[in-house]
Amino acid sequence: MARRLGLVIGVNSYQDSAFQPLQYAETDARAIAQWLVNTQGGKWAPSDVQLVQGAYASRELIESLITQLCVNIAEPGDLVFVYFAGHTFLDEVNGEGYLALSNTHYQQPATGIHLPTLTRQSMGRSQASQVVFIFDCFQTGQSWSKQRMSPYDFRPLMGPTVLNALQQTSDRLILCSCRGNEFTPEAREKKLGVFAYRMIVGLCGPAIDPASKQVTLQRLNGFLVKSLDEQHRPQLFGQERTPVVLVGDMAPLATQQTGQPAQSPAASSPAGQTAATDELTGQALQSAIATAQMSPTTSGQLQLSAADRQCALLLRQARQLIQLQNPVEAFECVEQALQIAPNNVQALILKGQLLGTAGRFQEALKAVEQVLKIDTNNALAWSMRAALLSNTGHYQMALQAIELSLELDPSNPETYSIKTSIMGQLAAMQSHSNSKKIRARTPPARSGAASFFSGLGIQIVGLALGIAGAGLPILRPGLPFILALALQSLGLAILCINAVRGSFLYGFARFFLTLLTSGIIAATLAAGVMLGGANKIGTGRIYTMILHKPVILVPLLFLAIWLAAAAAIPLLLGFFSFIVGLIVGVRRKLP
Repeated sequence: MARRLGLVIGVNSYQDSAFQPLQYAETDARAIAQWLVNTQGGKWAPSDVQLVQGAYASRELIESLITQLCVNIAEPGDLVFVYFAGHTFLDEVNGEGYLALSNTHYQQPATGIHLPTLTRQSMGRSQASQVVFIFDCFQTGQSWSKQRMSPYDFRPLMGPTVLNALQQTSDRLILCSCRGNEFTPEAREKKLGVFAYRMIVGLCGPAIDPASKQVTLQRLNGFLVKSLDEQHRPQLFGQERTPVVLVGDMAPLATQQTGQPAQSPAASSPAGQTAATDELTGQALQSAIATAQMSPTTSGQLQLSAADRQCALLLRQARQLIQLQNPVEAFECVEQALQIAPNNVQALILKGQLLGTAGRFQEALKAVEQVLKIDTNNALAWSMRAALLSNTGHYQMALQAIELSLELDPSNPETYSIKTSIMGQLAAMQSHSNSKKIRARTPPARSGAASFFSGLGIQIVGLALGIAGAGLPILRPGLPFILALALQSLGLAILCINAVRGSFLYGFARFFLTLLTSGIIAATLAAGVMLGGANKIGTGRIYTMILHKPVILVPLLFLAIWLAAAAAIPLLLGFFSFIVGLIVGVRRKLP
């Protein structure tokens, strides 16, 4: 059986200040979602409509939901309907269009949803017979002015790639309306955005086909084109081969669409049309805007005992106190009721709600667990358990509980809202975990003078160890030669490692330190050579010492070789590390 599958998204506030806060995007999304599932509205199955709004509407979650809906859930014969209210923007480099979600950053387009990719992977791969995206969006950024042909043109967002893809495939449609831009602010009508309000008005009556009682996208678009100003007037992209039925029987229309703009079925004059519209939209529109309220169910007239009557009276009094915003006395009434009837399910549920509202989640969970011991098929209790587990950070367990609630009561829209919230929390937690892993892998940051003097200290230690190792055979000839060699090797290794690490991570400042150290060592070696009589053989002091004590010749040669190595090898390694650091760009990644 053909289904209508809906995903409704609204985002008012963004993490990036480049996207100005919106006033009506989330309100519009809630109103449209409620109208679609309302029994006096669209009559869509509540289990087939998902609403995501606010901070939960992250790029990761929305991209996953759209792909899942289009590719994994939709089947031949189904209609996929996605409504997005928020910001759109263009990449300043290549001009391609993006949808901005709550965690999108304007200067990092990859944090938004790439429209060409979305069209190719979701629309193109979907088995659904029809896919409709409605973008009720604010045009953000200066790039729009360079590309659009009219003040509110959405062709720059589509781009040639998306437009060509829509022309090559039928029944893949994108309808756009300008919520605002740098020249025109967001506007409202009857507590909703202008486009959303007029859309619901059209769905309620003026766009209904008088013969089939259906509302098609073509008739709705015709009504909106006639009733909206230039800013909000819809722009439809794509080819519609078969009518997209939004309301009414999804069977084919009895009569083919003629391509003429939709006419209001009600009136023969503008005044009559206005009156008919007001009559048709009054209660339905108010129902869409209002917030759904939960109320306790009744089970018929039963013969109650005195204890039951007293318990029911206390619970009624508790609910009245809650409405009067007096939760403390309400909780006392519930406790009295539970003293009379410890296993009263309604009292336990009310106790759990009061404790949860007060932030006492563990105590509330105990009350809910008691309900589930009494009645394991209580959908409301499973839903409460899911909400409480989510509040305590146990999102996987919360997701399992909400799935059980949906199995027991698949028609409750509030349960689907809780599930969406839990999925959003899971996505946010996963994103935070990934960020922590990235930070853990990030190299340590520069610390200025402290880092420089730390490197200088390590250089001095390495130099001292090497010189000590080279001088040990001269000063203490009786010690094992392997000890001197070990000290020389350790000193040279410290100098090399410090030069490589410092030059790679911290740049020229640390390479200069290596250069300075190598210069000092080279100068020392040159002075030693001069003292040895290199300029005038036979007269140097060191030459004279060797003549009188030939045993020091080998240690002096090892000292000279070590000084030459300590001057050259760390300098060369540091230079190459400095160049590699520039190429890789590691210093730009340091915070």
